[in-house]
Amino acid sequence: MTDPVAARRAAIAAEKERLARARERRRSGEAAGANGFAQRKWRWVGVDGGDAVQTVLEVLKDIEQSAELTESQREVLGQAQAGAPDREALLPVVRAGLAGLKPEAVLHHLRALWAAGVRWLNEAGLERCRILCSTAPGIELVNARSRAVSGGPAFSLFATAATRGAIPVPNAVLAQVLPWAPLSVLDDLVERGGLLAEDKPWTVRSEEEALYLRARLTPTSISPEEAERLGWDDLLRRRAFLAGETITRQEPEDVWDLLYDVVMDVQLASLDALDAVLPRVQQIQLRDLRSGALVGQWDGGTIRDRGLWKLMASMWRPTGPVDPRRSEFYALVALNRAYDLLKSGDLEGADRQAESFVRERKTGHSLPADLMEEAYTIAAYVTAITSPEAENDRAARERLAQAESYAEKAAENGHPVAVRNLAHVRTWRSTPKNRRGVMTNPFLELGLDHGAEGWERRCREIFRRYEQAGDRASQARLNRAEDRIYEAAGNEAGFDVFFQIPLDRSRHELPDAVPRQLVPPLEPMARRTALTSGADLESIRALAAVELLDDFRSTAPHLDRHRSIR
Repeated sequence: MTDPVAARRAAIAAEKERLARARERRRSGEAAGANGFAQRKWRWVGVDGGDAVQTVLEVLKDIEQSAELTESQREVLGQAQAGAPDREALLPVVRAGLAGLKPEAVLHHLRALWAAGVRWLNEAGLERCRILCSTAPGIELVNARSRAVSGGPAFSLFATAATRGAIPVPNAVLAQVLPWAPLSVLDDLVERGGLLAEDKPWTVRSEEEALYLRARLTPTSISPEEAERLGWDDLLRRRAFLAGETITRQEPEDVWDLLYDVVMDVQLASLDALDAVLPRVQQIQLRDLRSGALVGQWDGGTIRDRGLWKLMASMWRPTGPVDPRRSEFYALVALNRAYDLLKSGDLEGADRQAESFVRERKTGHSLPADLMEEAYTIAAYVTAITSPEAENDRAARERLAQAESYAEKAAENGHPVAVRNLAHVRTWRSTPKNRRGVMTNPFLELGLDHGAEGWERRCREIFRRYEQAGDRASQARLNRAEDRIYEAAGNEAGFDVFFQIPLDRSRHELPDAVPRQLVPPLEPMARRTALTSGADLESIRALAAVELLDDFRSTAPHLDRHRSIR
């Protein structure tokens, strides 16, 4: 039994039953061992007392009835049962007879002999027998004196099973027990590190158990089809996340749900929940990521992980221009910052951020051409629409000339929208100031992307806000922007009559990539077996008892009159 308390109670009950039988024999007149002369003979073979003699006689009787013995061996048993045990011949015959019994019977007899004080085993065998007959073998095995106790394959496995893997199976006998050891005991060894992938236990088990052991020891070898057979959802969800697939949500949320929310959907409200379920290494990575967002500083490995860019950009709130030449990530952040400032109406901030792209530098990384085209487009737009605010006409003309220069650089590769924007700037520049129309893009004035749907609803929302604030000037400016959109929608050219930003919206988007960091490593499949049952432990104990027959003494110990063994 694995429960020491239950095992002890069972042992006490068995002992009470044995004593009751002995009392009954004495009352019925059975005088086995009662004769002093007979007891003296039995002491010469290590059996002391009437109860011990009776126990031995019961063992001999069972051996004689069950085992296949020679005539000479049966003669030795008969002589012993008649009260004249042969000190030289008895123990070899008992050993041979026990070897012919089933393991359960061998364990039963060895327990009976141990309880009766019959010590027919050598010193090493006695220590193993003490442990096998213990009602709490796990406690016995962790005793300092028992740590060095070793034995055959079955005894080694019993020591492991009784201590739930705390005492590993020696490598010398591991291969012998792997084919028949209960799966729960192998799980004990896996949990304690006593069974490793290089031991390849799956090669000697059934197909179903082999798959289970591979999942426990070499999870990377499990295919999606095998994971389906096992019902191993964690592996399947991990692979789906790494493949960029949509994760089916679970209740309650697991690490993959939260990782998808934070990294892919950028739900910053789930950061704390993700932090709570990540393994320690990934938890540290997430905390470094969050602390780096305070100042926009991360290590090189994090910066190179494109799957984290969306999350990093969402957590970081730069208060000044971002240097785009630090890396492609910073360039995308800087470009989007310039565009967002432009839509929010902060033309000065957008101008400073665009300037970080377009000003000439002798050092620094070169930026991708498509990003530079977008930056030149923003710079051209801001420079052009702010030209009327210049100090004088000469300064205004110079700003328009600069805007045309930026627009030309944006159109160098022939992008059709950039070419159309260049035409707008040239038209503005060639038109006299007093005949020049409004140069701004009304969608950007509303804080919307060019040509965005729902602009009418946006106009109503802004109008009500201005009305509540009593801002008549802003209401008039909003009405003019709305009128320009209506007018353009009715023309053949449509919204192309406005300077368009961005040239290509996809250039502003941060990559949809699976991150390399924050992803927990593939852990072995969790244990699915229960603790080793009492029946399994008893079957191993019985096989270990058979191994004790190799420790039988060839000559019985002799008890002197002081009952000490010689």
